[in-house]
Amino acid sequence: MTRRAFVEILERAGGHPQRALLGGTLSPGTDHLEVVLHVSEDLPIGAVAAYPGAFRHELVPGLPEEFIARIPTALATRLARPGVITIDRAAYDEVESSVYGFSLAADLLGLVLNYESIPEAEGAIRQRLTEW
Repeated sequence: MTRRAFVEILERAGGHPQRALLGGTLSPGTDHLEVVLHVSEDLPIGAVAAYPGAFRHELVPGLPEEFIARIPTALATRLARPGVITIDRAAYDEVESSVYGFSLAADLLGLVLNYESIPEAEGAIRQRLTEW
C-alpha cells in the first residue's frame, strides 16, 4: 500500500529560523530503499510565494537543487522499511530555508512514513522533536 505524507517545519537553530516543506509517497519495493527526488527549476530571486504555509509565512513552491544534499540520507536514517520514496512536493523560503532545514524535514518525513497513520506515529514524532 502506498503511503503519502508531508511535513512542514519551522525550527529555530541558533536564533535563525529554518523553514522547509517536504512531501511525497512511500511505495512498496524490493529489499532496499530507493529515493526519487523531483527538483524544481531555478526560480528567479523574488519569486512570488504561492503557498501560504502552516506557520502563517508564505513559501515558494519547489525544491531548489542546493537543498537536496542531505535529503536521501536523512530519509534513510529514519525509514526502517524497504520501498521507493518519491519526493513530489516541496516549498521553501528564500532567506529562512537551507540544506539543514530540509534535512530536518526529510528526517521527520522518513519517521512519519514508517507508520500506518499519524496517531500511531505521534509518540515517535514528539520524541524526535524533543531531540532537535
